[in-house]
Amino acid sequence: MRYLITKLVTGFILVFITTLTVLYSEGWRLNYNNPFANNEPTDENDNETISKTGMIAVRSIPDGAKVFLTDKLITATDDTITTLIPGKYILTVSKEGYETWQKEVTVYSDLVTDITAVLVLQSPKLEPLTSLDVKTFALSNNQNNIIFTSQNTTQPGLWMLPLNRTGLNLFRNESLILYQDTNLYKPSLAADLIWSIDDESIIVTNTDSTYTDYQISNDRITTANPIKSLDEFNATKLEEWTDNFLITKEATLIEQKAPESILEALKTSMNEWAPDNEKFFIIKDNSLTVYNSEEPLPVGEKRVYTTVENFDPETTKAYWYSDSYHFILVEKNETIPNYYTISLIRIDGTNKTSVYSGILASDKAYPSPAGDKIIVLTSLKENTPTNIYSIGLR
Repeated sequence: MRYLITKLVTGFILVFITTLTVLYSEGWRLNYNNPFANNEPTDENDNETISKTGMIAVRSIPDGAKVFLTDKLITATDDTITTLIPGKYILTVSKEGYETWQKEVTVYSDLVTDITAVLVLQSPKLEPLTSLDVKTFALSNNQNNIIFTSQNTTQPGLWMLPLNRTGLNLFRNESLILYQDTNLYKPSLAADLIWSIDDESIIVTNTDSTYTDYQISNDRITTANPIKSLDEFNATKLEEWTDNFLITKEATLIEQKAPESILEALKTSMNEWAPDNEKFFIIKDNSLTVYNSEEPLPVGEKRVYTTVENFDPETTKAYWYSDSYHFILVEKNETIPNYYTISLIRIDGTNKTSVYSGILASDKAYPSPAGDKIIVLTSLKENTPTNIYSIGLR
């Protein structure tokens, strides 16, 4: 009898240990008071004694940064923090010479929350990309080319700076002349430039408030024609774009049960889409709102974010950053003429980081395709020609 009891107890202990080992390997943990958590757990396991853990995958741009949870050094990027009790955590990413990145992150049971921290140099570098007396410029919708006008005495006209062919280096200026001024058309005198949604036309706003359509193919202008009505031109492009892109997107948003205000804004959202074609923004009722149509939605993300409240379109401009998860904000100083502050902000409104403050010749600021630079129009000295410059973020 004693032998039988011993075998039963031993068998029970083995089964118990094996069960605990399996549960532990699958991520189950006692729901004790977590020293890293910002507050109480927030998912369906709130009041359970044990719960399945989650993870945070942390990467940074650039990499090699330190990762802290509630001020405790845990690891370095790129790495995954495992076996975290579900709840909210304060995640801090720090790298010498860069602004500190911090965000409250929610961990969910049996899921991985992916976080990418975009770090910005504490002292960004300013480098010229042109030396052609640039007056105005505009980034193509695919973010591959910048079109600009130049009033230089040698070749005044319409120029292009290909961003996907160069490292945007001072010593590799690859600007191309697309259309030199003629007696009939003088694009160098343009008041503004607009790319069509398909990037096949450049609309020049002339100083007399008329418009000219410069059609572009294989890095050259093929035709130049006056436009009778800009609204009519845009309506034609919108119709083509709707047939090719928007109908599918509208079906997706309806399936996702997007708010009516979002569906209404979708119909005219030509120039508001992010580079990944999954997100678009709305400026309405003094706020900047983002809708994310990604399917499936990444862990921890929401469909709708109010990125900036009290957004004034007269003094603030927003441009998509290359990762489609941040905006470049350009805010005008209301007391100092032509003085702007450029910041990077995540679509959820967190981590607003100042990049540059100073005099600019335009309120436009565009990202390079790699996201390592922000491109602006300015001059380093007073009373000198303005040119396109890059602000190095890393």
